[in-house]
Amino acid sequence: EMSFYMYRAQDDEDYPLDSDNLGSLEAVMWYLHNEVVRLSCPRHYNISRIVRYNVTMRNTPELFAVRGGQFGQYVAVDKGRCTVPGCDQIWQDYGYIVGCQNEDHSFYGQ
Repeated sequence: EMSFYMYRAQDDEDYPLDSDNLGSLEAVMWYLHNEVVRLSCPRHYNISRIVRYNVTMRNTPELFAVRGGQFGQYVAVDKGRCTVPGCDQIWQDYGYIVGCQNEDHSFYGQ
């Protein structure tokens, strides 16, 4: 089990957590810079704030036995449904797991 912060960029409305896209602070800042703040106003989707969530999660023992880590393969989920090929096999092999998308940091010179 592990706990960490996750973030979401959104407008002034308060929404129940259901099938939301959450990310690291770095990912949300990238999203704001590349997809929200544009040359014209208003901002895309009327985004006005970043909401922080304290998340506690534990993936299945089946996943940990194979990957040796806490996170599974990243899959895109839109409107409550996985939208990439192979999701059914992932769920069958490991159960409903939390995935993580790795980012390329090579442009930072590291």
